[in-house]
Amino acid sequence: MHDTTTHTVASATDITSLDAVPAATHANRFLSDPAWLLRGDPEHPEHDALGLRNPKGVTLPELVVIGGGQVYGEGLSVTQNWPAQLGRRMGGGVLNAGMPGWGSVQYALAAEKLLALSPRRIIVCLTPASDLARAFNTARVSVSPLARSFFEARWADLPQPDHSVLFASGRAVERLWAENPDLAEEDVLSLLAQRGEPDVNPCVLDSSRFYLAEHSLFAMQNLEHPAIEAGLSITVKVLKHLRALAEERQFSLTILLLPSREYLVAQRIGEAQVRDRESLESLGLAETAVLGELRAACAGLSLRCFDLTGYLKAFVGSRIHAQNTREGRLSPKGCDLLARFVRERVLPGAVVREPARTSDAAVGGIYPLY
Repeated sequence: MHDTTTHTVASATDITSLDAVPAATHANRFLSDPAWLLRGDPEHPEHDALGLRNPKGVTLPELVVIGGGQVYGEGLSVTQNWPAQLGRRMGGGVLNAGMPGWGSVQYALAAEKLLALSPRRIIVCLTPASDLARAFNTARVSVSPLARSFFEARWADLPQPDHSVLFASGRAVERLWAENPDLAEEDVLSLLAQRGEPDVNPCVLDSSRFYLAEHSLFAMQNLEHPAIEAGLSITVKVLKHLRALAEERQFSLTILLLPSREYLVAQRIGEAQVRDRESLESLGLAETAVLGELRAACAGLSLRCFDLTGYLKAFVGSRIHAQNTREGRLSPKGCDLLARFVRERVLPGAVVREPARTSDAAVGGIYPLY
């Protein structure tokens, strides 16, 4: 039997993957929620009392990092994710508020709730490859008044983005694994790549080997699709809301734009060995457009923004992502690289609040996250 905590059938970009993940203690890692759609289970041994991936006990932080799966640290230990590594570089004071499946609307909800902990700095990590589709879906179905405030009635009947390739490739992996239960994940993907399965696009770049899922990422960033266009509008509204919060509550707000692994490879496509170049180039054009829109929105709102494309593309071939997998998650090395960038370029001169303080009130439910 395959371990579902380390092997997944669908790509990590699957916005519908909200099922609970079993932990060793039988506590759910994630729970469904009508407002957040997905939240962390406080009973999971890796989560704090707020259901976030931090040590037990909530410290009043100097810095809160809000984001999706790349912030949470999918596929990594609790000490390997980049907010944890950043915390060690800073001597503590960093709260990981990332959750797989979250998009920009959940980032606004999290910022609202976590202001009760009085952070001096908040970093919001936008992931263009998934955040727009998730923003549209969350604002459409969430029962949260704040989430619903980002949605416009004219979007009610818009079709969802086309995830057929994502689901088809996931089913192909599942079928082949069922037929060959002794095969390793890499061998399953290698066989499917040889068959030409879409979104199992083999790629070698320097010392890295991936199986790219550019069709799925394109579907979630194609601004010609009305739901993705709406998701961009929602995300810009979220940025305006975050700026208003920062001005009202007097905290420093920074936006990080974290490009997909596929996009970084597309920036160096002349150096890569890849089967489907045309689809990867189309994804590159789509993500370039989304990143440009987000940078322009941040500039128009006078928000401090860092696009990590230029920094990370130089390292994409040096094993900064998980290897021999379709999932574009950062490796421990990639997390170290990102933590170093944030410490040295985003937070130069930042010091941890001394002494660190513990908020029993926050843990006790006066300021519940959900």
